[in-house]
Amino acid sequence: MRADHPATPVLARTSTDLGRRRSCRVAPWGRMAAVAMLSLALSACGGSDDSDGDTPGAGAPGTPSGPASRHALIIDMDSALYGAVQSGMAAGTLPNLARLQVQLAYSGGVAGTPGQQPTLDMPGWATLLTGTWANRHGVISNAPVQVLRGATLFQLSKARNAGQNGAAVASAELAQLLVADHDAGYLDTMADCSLNASTLDCVSGHAVQMIGGGYRTVVAQFRSAKDAAVDYGVGSPNYAATLSKLDRAVGAMLDETAKAANSQWLIVVTGNHGLSANSQDDGLPLVPESATFIGLNQASNSGAQGIGAPVPATLADLYGYASIADIAPTVLGYLDALPHTAQYALDGGRLLGPQPVSRLAAAVADNNSSSVSVVLTWTPLPDRTVDVLRDGRVIASRLPAGTASYTDNQLTADLTAKGTYQFSYTVQAGQGDAAASRAIISPPVSYVPPVPLAATLRNGLVSYYPFSATLPPVDAQGNSTMGPASPDLPASAGLVVPGPFAGTHGLLVDTNFVATSGLEGYRLTPANGFDVSKGAAPQFTIGFWFKAPECVPRSNVTILANKNYVSGGNAGVAIGMFSSSGNQCGIAFNIGSGAGVRADGPTSPYTQVTVGRWIYIAFSVDGVAKTMNMVVFDSVTGATNRVATGKSTGAVDMSKLSPFPQWGIGEDGTGTYLMNKCGATPPYTVGQCTTAPPYQHMFGDLAMWNRVLTDSELQSIFLSNKPLSTLPPN
Repeated sequence: MRADHPATPVLARTSTDLGRRRSCRVAPWGRMAAVAMLSLALSACGGSDDSDGDTPGAGAPGTPSGPASRHALIIDMDSALYGAVQSGMAAGTLPNLARLQVQLAYSGGVAGTPGQQPTLDMPGWATLLTGTWANRHGVISNAPVQVLRGATLFQLSKARNAGQNGAAVASAELAQLLVADHDAGYLDTMADCSLNASTLDCVSGHAVQMIGGGYRTVVAQFRSAKDAAVDYGVGSPNYAATLSKLDRAVGAMLDETAKAANSQWLIVVTGNHGLSANSQDDGLPLVPESATFIGLNQASNSGAQGIGAPVPATLADLYGYASIADIAPTVLGYLDALPHTAQYALDGGRLLGPQPVSRLAAAVADNNSSSVSVVLTWTPLPDRTVDVLRDGRVIASRLPAGTASYTDNQLTADLTAKGTYQFSYTVQAGQGDAAASRAIISPPVSYVPPVPLAATLRNGLVSYYPFSATLPPVDAQGNSTMGPASPDLPASAGLVVPGPFAGTHGLLVDTNFVATSGLEGYRLTPANGFDVSKGAAPQFTIGFWFKAPECVPRSNVTILANKNYVSGGNAGVAIGMFSSSGNQCGIAFNIGSGAGVRADGPTSPYTQVTVGRWIYIAFSVDGVAKTMNMVVFDSVTGATNRVATGKSTGAVDMSKLSPFPQWGIGEDGTGTYLMNKCGATPPYTVGQCTTAPPYQHMFGDLAMWNRVLTDSELQSIFLSNKPLSTLPPN
């Protein structure tokens, strides 16, 4: 053999960080000269030793002088495709890769999450070196000069082991990415083969020498498979021939690891990422670009999962396998250099030893609120308990084996200022020596500090139903009663449901249940002197949380009323729900004093609200100013819709707003709205006519005041995200 280029001198410098070994950076050179000069470089650097100080020989078998030392070799063959490797192994053209357990894996992070990164070389290298995705390591493209954030496996292994770290790379961009580790003394030797005419031979020659020199960790990166794919296509003879050459290089490195009797080597081989269907390196989050492989010389803790597996059709299925982020934790675990759980910030998990949870995901619930939380999910392990940490602090301990999720609703206790935050979560499966961890960064969390309930809300509060786990509901003010409109209604006509706040309850009123007299729904009956709508010029506010499981398909129904709502011109007050398209539903309010005299708002169009979620409705009448108001607060979007502000009551006689001694809840004042709407008479059965269909409504924290609440008071109800029951007593 001959040298491709004249030898280039070794660049050597003293490692001031470690203060005990020479740190060598090897420039591009020819293979034979490289071997000779690298041998000198290794000699100058003192080779490597294990944690007990044993120094293995430079390649010749020998008699163990102490406990076997552990070493790791990572081989990155950029764009060596999983399918091509599988085919070559089956055909016998890749016999050395066939010596490994090759399993399907993915690259690029999980699409649509903060960890997503392009399926390109540089982001992939950063993940191989750190065990993290781009939202931690910061390398987001193939731009030539980038800074790698976070600790690499070289840095972490140096912190726990005394051995030497080396890298032989075919790409100048990776060499640049490693400069910081080399200059800091974490990477003792870095051979840049990017300018060599035969980068494959250059990289493999350096790697063999580092292995023979007993380096603790060796990284060998090849670019020839990618070059062949881009130049000729993955279906070309050139690509197949390149894989065969890479396989021979892998064989040389495997053979070298087997020579030292007192050394045990972990071998990890990967293709980094895939390519598009037309052999392009486009970086897109698609299955062909994301699918890759991991080959191990030891059995994975997931058993045979992924070995020989077909490439799935969807990314969601691909994410069920290991990822290239698992390589660094696997190496560090083998070298006993993994960070402790409180410092564990690796998105990957080890593939050897105790198994971590898989498919760890994070989502944000109730964003843009004071009750925002993060929901973690994972594929559980049936035999180990789970601990959850946020930014290194335990927030859940010894969750039962088999637990598959955890909601962090404690994080707002540590937040004081409005803003957007992200948190690093670590999920540890098992305890002690059987523990294994995996981490994830949450999506952005938008926190809005709570607004306290206005203390003035106690003033003029006549009736208040906080709703509990038992029925019938009880007025906390003791000024009214509530129950089914008829004793003949079954218990299921009103049910306890989860309320609008965590740990609270609500009331579901279901008009699918009706007495033969036509009575249905619930009714609120004020005690004598406590009907807020009575008087010559009543002033009152009615406020409640409301949720409709679905909108009515046609016509309109009653939400709350004390009138016969068959006609808005009848005397009394009503809030109704009107059919609408999509997932929207219309609501409106009405007052009347009889003989067709009425005031409405709005009727064209109706105020649209989203079904299936809690909204707050506040309706008020000012009989002195002869105005009325309505506000709707959306708890999901945070929107405030001032439906009407100071709307004139027109010719309505305000002294005639209380025609019935009760308010219908999910009904009108008669309690027979659907029967009346159909023009029917008893005996009545549910659905007897189709003019207005039966429906369900949910109510929470219903209150009536004998005054008009201010806008700031109503805002405090909505923004505090708390029930009125949390108000301090007068």
